[in-house]
Amino acid sequence: MDIFNRNNRRNQDPFSKMMFGTGKNEPEKEPDQEGTEIDYMQLMTSVETLVGLYDQFKPAIQKVNPMITKMLKKEE
Repeated sequence: MDIFNRNNRRNQDPFSKMMFGTGKNEPEKEPDQEGTEIDYMQLMTSVETLVGLYDQFKPAIQKVNPMITKMLKKEE
């Protein structure tokens, strides 16, 4: 048992941190806010592209689905 490093382990353990806090000597760290900005136009463009690709491949998926189901039933 390492008595001298007990405080370091307490800060790393989420349960201990929740129950006992981080301590009065250390200010609680705030998460970085960099890179959290969302470009909604780019997101909507990506979603539109994915939906378009799904619509294109939907007939092929419907043709292949029964074959895959039949193969999976044979393995059981």
